[in-house]
Amino acid sequence: MNIDAQEIKQGDSFILFDAAMIAAPAADFFELEYWRNSNAMVSSAQGRAAACIFRYQDHEYVLRRYRRGGWMAKLSADRYLWTGLEQTRAWCEWHLLAEMYQQGLPVPRPVATRVRRHGLCYSADLITLRLPNVETLADRLAQTALPESQWKIVGRTIRRFHDAGIFHADLNARNILLAEAGQVFLIDFDKGERRVPDSSWQRENLQRLQRSLNKIKAITADFNFDETAMQRLMKGYLK
Repeated sequence: MNIDAQEIKQGDSFILFDAAMIAAPAADFFELEYWRNSNAMVSSAQGRAAACIFRYQDHEYVLRRYRRGGWMAKLSADRYLWTGLEQTRAWCEWHLLAEMYQQGLPVPRPVATRVRRHGLCYSADLITLRLPNVETLADRLAQTALPESQWKIVGRTIRRFHDAGIFHADLNARNILLAEAGQVFLIDFDKGERRVPDSSWQRENLQRLQRSLNKIKAITADFNFDETAMQRLMKGYLK
C-alpha cells in the first residue's frame, strides 16, 4: 500500500499523516495520557525513550516523543531550536521513513508526526505502525546465540540500506529488530539521511554497531557476541 502523505495545521501544531492509514488526527492522538485513559495502551516506557504502544482501529502503533540526551537534556528535555518546519527532526524522519518504506526497505511504516512550535523552539512526536513479533538484537543476544545464517541476514540487511545511500545516525544493537520469521528491520532514523554511498561513512556505521555490541557485552553476563559473530555479519554484508 502506498503512503498518502497529508499535512494539516492545528493552532501551533503542524501534523503530517498517512491518509491511507488514518483520518486526520486530533491533538490527543499524540498524547500518552489519552491512550492510557482510553484503555488503549498496550505498553509504555519512561525516561528519555518516552514512548508507548497503543491500539487503534485494529492496528497497534508506536508513539514516541523526541527527547534530548546528554547535557542538553538539563537545559530542555524535549525542546529544539526552530529553524523551519522542513528542518525539524520529526518532519525529516517521517519523510525518510516514507521513502524507505515505499522503496521496500525493512522499516516501520510512518503513520503520523506532530511538530508543535513554542516561539523559537519546538517539540515533536512520531507515530509508526508497530512491527509484530520482534525483539531487539540486544535482547536476543542476551538470551541466546544467533546462528551464522542469522548474522549474515543482519549483515545483508545493513548492506541494503547502505547501497540505497541510507545513513543511520545511531546504528546500535537496540535499533536492529529481529522477527520470528527471520526478517531484520532497522528502526529510529532520527538524524538519519540519504548520502552518496561511500565506504567511509558505511564503515563508521558498522564500527558504531560493533562498539554498541561490545559495550553491552561488557556489562551483560553471558551476552552472545564475539569477534566471530562480527565476522559472520560481515560475510553477509560483503556478499
